[in-house]
Amino acid sequence: MDTRPYDGGPSRRHRRSLGLAAIGVVVAMTAAACGSSKNNGSANGTTSSTAASSGGVKLAQSGGPGEGPYPWKYPASGTVTVGSGTTISGTSCSSGAPQFDSPYAAPCISKWSGNNGGATYNGVTGTTITLGRRMFPSTANGQQTAAVAASQGLALPQVTDQVRQVFLNYFNKVYDLYGRQVVIQPYQASGNYTAELLNGGQAQACADADKEANQMHAFADSGLVDDSFEGGGTGVFSQCAAQDKMVEFLGGGYFDESWYQQYNPYVWDTVQECERIATMQAEVFGTLVAGQKAVYAGDASLKTQTRKFGTYVPNLPEYLHCTDIFKTDMTGKYHVPQSAISTVFTYGLDISTFQQSAQQAIVQFKAAGVTTIITACDNFSLALLTKAAATQNYHPEWLLIGTAGDDTDTAAQTYDQSEVAGHLFGQSEAAPQNTYFGPNSPAGKLYQKLTGHQIPAGTDGNYGALVWIFDALQAAGPNLTPQTLAEGVHALPKLGAPDYVYGGWSWNTGPTGQPGSGDHTAIIDDRFVYWDANATSPVNGKKGTYVAVFNGQRYSLGNWPSSLPPLFTAAGSTGT
Repeated sequence: MDTRPYDGGPSRRHRRSLGLAAIGVVVAMTAAACGSSKNNGSANGTTSSTAASSGGVKLAQSGGPGEGPYPWKYPASGTVTVGSGTTISGTSCSSGAPQFDSPYAAPCISKWSGNNGGATYNGVTGTTITLGRRMFPSTANGQQTAAVAASQGLALPQVTDQVRQVFLNYFNKVYDLYGRQVVIQPYQASGNYTAELLNGGQAQACADADKEANQMHAFADSGLVDDSFEGGGTGVFSQCAAQDKMVEFLGGGYFDESWYQQYNPYVWDTVQECERIATMQAEVFGTLVAGQKAVYAGDASLKTQTRKFGTYVPNLPEYLHCTDIFKTDMTGKYHVPQSAISTVFTYGLDISTFQQSAQQAIVQFKAAGVTTIITACDNFSLALLTKAAATQNYHPEWLLIGTAGDDTDTAAQTYDQSEVAGHLFGQSEAAPQNTYFGPNSPAGKLYQKLTGHQIPAGTDGNYGALVWIFDALQAAGPNLTPQTLAEGVHALPKLGAPDYVYGGWSWNTGPTGQPGSGDHTAIIDDRFVYWDANATSPVNGKKGTYVAVFNGQRYSLGNWPSSLPPLFTAAGSTGT
């Protein structure tokens, strides 16, 4: 199960060497961006929807090595007409129009013709682009995570595989890959997913990367999850892929941008990297939450205390680095006392140890007088935390950072409701869950159009992941290499308007919100939500759903409101 969370400051994703409960990534990941302005129904980021002209987006400064020359250009290679003519699928192309009917599709280009250069890179021929997909051996941990995913309403992986194939066939027709088509080749991995989450198993991971790059001759690893909900692009594997000069499209989930820069231009992801998450988390918590009474705690003795935070976060160095960024910003920028943020409990990403870690953390948080627990963890762990807190008769506030599926209805329905009803709130990288699953989602509408049938419940067929992969390949131009892919991706305009079902996507605003500094992950914004345990979820008809405040607007760095309105205002949402 892709249980990747993030730091302590973890989509989200959306991951990749962590524990984002499968839900989070399959969902959130298919989600995934960047920008520095409010999202209020219009595409008002640092680049406009028409910015991807033949000259490309003008960026103020260069990024990592291998991504020049500057300014970046879309597409990065070849003579390609953008924003006019007729696309490869026969639709009219105009300025600002997408390649196909999706707010996440790259800007349209006129049907290309000419010599694509043939084998421009390993895994590329004149007619194909090969992507690998790791399939892990069955393990007890994998079986347990699959069971958790099933309990939260996710479709069987075999069902997602079938839906994905429908989309793959379609995208190979509507995207212009300059005479080529994408082929995804699954193979039996020798690596151990749990070991890699714990930053181990490097030899086996590197053997897998070597097999993909040098035996299968793959241009990239897809990073897509396998039949046990385990994602191929762990942090360990991504490093190996980069050493073999192979692209990883969904790698290092929630790791920080400085980590991605080390492996530039090979490793990418859709979910926010944790440096951005930590910086935004400090802005939101430091401005809207810190220094105030813990009025949403369940214990009367905590309600009258000024908030004291306790963070629950995986013990990976990359996440702990981002936890430090959060703490530094909280004390330095927002003048929050160190004593209010110093309590941190780290846990391992071996699912067999999750319950014991949760129990130990609750004992520590309660003894330290923590009023507010920051949930920088996967949603399976959060469920265990709430159950452990109830056992200890401890009822703090639960503060989301919006990663790893913590902020989805089907996950929150598994939490101890006596703990979270009236007490769970915070940031959410995810859009409402019914907007990316189900018949009215972008994936659902496309599946209905292509097959005449309603999309199966609990899956989007990796729609978001495939759109991202095809966007990147089209952005590279006919001379496909990791370098041209990077140049083209950074020149893409902000994607996702007006609904931002998978969040706002952008690759040309840095993790601190600085335009023109480049990025290797897509999502750049969040909502603010609270948990209404009494309301009916539109996802599955069961009790419990997240309610957005600020009219559901999504905000990026530097654009959050200065105050928080009253929460739990919906009838019956206050709990006890």
